[in-house]
Amino acid sequence: MKFLDIHSHKQKSSHDTIVIKNEYPLTAQTGDLFSVGIHPWYLEDWQKQWDALVRVAKHPNCVAIGECGLDKNVSESLELQESIFEKHIQLSETLKKPLIIHCVKAYSELIALKKKFQPHQIWILHGFNKNQSVADMLLQKGIYLSFGKALLTNEKLQNIFKAIPQGSYFFETDDSDINISEIYKKAQELKGEIKIFSEKIFTQ
Repeated sequence: MKFLDIHSHKQKSSHDTIVIKNEYPLTAQTGDLFSVGIHPWYLEDWQKQWDALVRVAKHPNCVAIGECGLDKNVSESLELQESIFEKHIQLSETLKKPLIIHCVKAYSELIALKKKFQPHQIWILHGFNKNQSVADMLLQKGIYLSFGKALLTNEKLQNIFKAIPQGSYFFETDDSDINISEIYKKAQELKGEIKIFSEKIFTQ
């Protein structure tokens, strides 16, 4: 089996694993497959970051935009966060690359933006670790869920994963040191069969 890790800060691709490395605009390394975006935690110099992002996102090894999104736990205003996130949405559509999303306590706003923009590119909520009602709400709006390390030990999350449709999910290691194969193994135990539609990522 060829493993796909759609969001990692630490891992590298190998003979049996494709890793999409998360990069930041001003320090992006473009030698391997990567995604690039402005994280809502780091908006202080967002205009400078944005100028760099627009350039680096055109690189052929950039296969997704993000992570980017909305986070109500940070001090930056939600208005500013939404404005910058909208730029990422538009860039994702222009370059025809999926959007990898960070979202904390702003799911209604996220869904409202999806309704507003009606994007053609897929949206992937990374690090999903919420409840069944949030999962259902996002899936109903066509937002994919990405599961990470928490799937190994969180029983409630495991039950959610078992209940969601095939083809609606991805897996990631994020900033953990675990191997993506461990998450695939657990997912297979829970669901029996795993269907990852990697062609939704590698379309260009």
